[in-house]
Amino acid sequence: MRKILFFLLISNLFFAQWSISNAERSTLVNIYNSTDGEHWNRTWDLEKDPRTWFGVGIKNGVVAELNLAGNALSGYFPTYVTSLTKLTKLDLSNNKLTGEVPMGISSLNTLLRLDVSNNRLIGNPTTSLSGLVNLEDLGLGGNNFTIADVNALLQNFNNIKILNIANLELLSIPAKIAAFSNLETLILDNNPIPANAYGNIAGLTKLKTLSLSGTGLTQIPTQVSQRTQLTSLNLSNNALTEQNTTTLSNLINLEWLSLENNQLSQIPAQLSQLKKLESLNLGRNKISGGISTLTGLSSLQQLFLNNNQISGTFPSALLGMKKLMMVNLNSNQLTGELPDQLPKITHISNNRFTRSNLSDYITDFAEQTELNYSPQRYDQEKIVLAIAGQTAKLDQSLSGDYTFSWFKDLDQKLSATSADLNFDNVQNTDFAVYTAEAYTYSTLQNNIFFDLSLFREPITLGDALGTLGTSELKDLSIYPNPTADYINILNVKHEIQKVAIFDLTGKQMLSDNKQRINVSKLPSGVYVLSVKTEVGIKTFKFIKQ
Repeated sequence: MRKILFFLLISNLFFAQWSISNAERSTLVNIYNSTDGEHWNRTWDLEKDPRTWFGVGIKNGVVAELNLAGNALSGYFPTYVTSLTKLTKLDLSNNKLTGEVPMGISSLNTLLRLDVSNNRLIGNPTTSLSGLVNLEDLGLGGNNFTIADVNALLQNFNNIKILNIANLELLSIPAKIAAFSNLETLILDNNPIPANAYGNIAGLTKLKTLSLSGTGLTQIPTQVSQRTQLTSLNLSNNALTEQNTTTLSNLINLEWLSLENNQLSQIPAQLSQLKKLESLNLGRNKISGGISTLTGLSSLQQLFLNNNQISGTFPSALLGMKKLMMVNLNSNQLTGELPDQLPKITHISNNRFTRSNLSDYITDFAEQTELNYSPQRYDQEKIVLAIAGQTAKLDQSLSGDYTFSWFKDLDQKLSATSADLNFDNVQNTDFAVYTAEAYTYSTLQNNIFFDLSLFREPITLGDALGTLGTSELKDLSIYPNPTADYINILNVKHEIQKVAIFDLTGKQMLSDNKQRINVSKLPSGVYVLSVKTEVGIKTFKFIKQ
């Protein structure tokens, strides 16, 4: 009898050492081991109680939530999760899981949220998910699923509020979505849905967030512009211009809007109507003007204008926007003195501000602005033609208190530390693209550190007697050759960015950006014509008669 009592006492102590049962703890350990837990971003200390483990939510002594999103899980989808029978939330999104969604998932009928988006899952999960009738949040997008009938997949889900069905090769909005009267968030990214195939969202009166990134839109669908209750709209990675975004003015409740990576050359004037807008992303377009349009956005807090074509001094129109906390102007062509009191977080890297422009501002306003300013760019892209066996010089405009480094093909660091890069005897392997980094470090007033890199725009060292280019430029040619007056460039596919003509010593004789070049004033002789396009450079020799 004493032995039995002792065994029961030891057993109770053993099972009471964790906040969950040993069975559920073993399940979690199996999930950890099967998905390479030792290399997760946030690992588990298996010596400690599971309630301390990242992403584990425990309620009433059972695992109720497992959120391991973005935690570097790898391997096959962990089938062990099907043993966690009381799960209400399972989020394995943004990892590297492969394989299929296991059939046993269907038995987890207490699940309210299931997100497996942005993994590498395959197959058709329709049957595996069929029993999850209480789901309110379902994320499937960003995988390699093959789903023949998305309506069949969604058939049993009547309580859906959040739905991510990106990357499913949809050609229209599934009809079942029209019945989701409680739908608040819909993510359709990277589905080639034409603008005339959005009819099934017309009745979604509770829809607040809509994401249509990468859907190939050249105009905003009518049903989208009619969803005036929207607070968040993602139209990034499409082909919209300012001319076909006029209906955005209808969406007066928008607080978040992304038009990143479209074809905008000006800021759409209709954006001024969006008085509730707090975050606006216009990065990676071709915007060169229209910034004054933004001054009417009295609620704007975040503004992205990075990777555009904005030139001149810092846009003064942004300085009077009282609520603007962050502006990103990285990778434009801004220059000149910086104005007083920039927004509290300002990004201006990869523009053309000088050392003095930046150090003066930092000295005066370091405590007011978190300024992201390094690196900067300087000079312009350049082509230098040379002949193998002869000398060549690649120069740049900076001198003085800098440490110089030169790079070949943009990433191979050379031993040269001089301001200019000189070749005493050009070899065929030297024909490449070069750039220089000028680095400076100093301490300004009040022990403020100033750390700046300036990168010269690339210089191409080309072969004056050969042809430099890529296979994509095989259709590029010139005629007539020889010529007495004009050279014509036959160009089928590519935009000509610059044309330069050199003599055989490498001296540049003229430059242009047209397809018809007047060479009538050149002395008779042999010349090299260099054509730069968006995919590379190709050179030709021609005879001027």
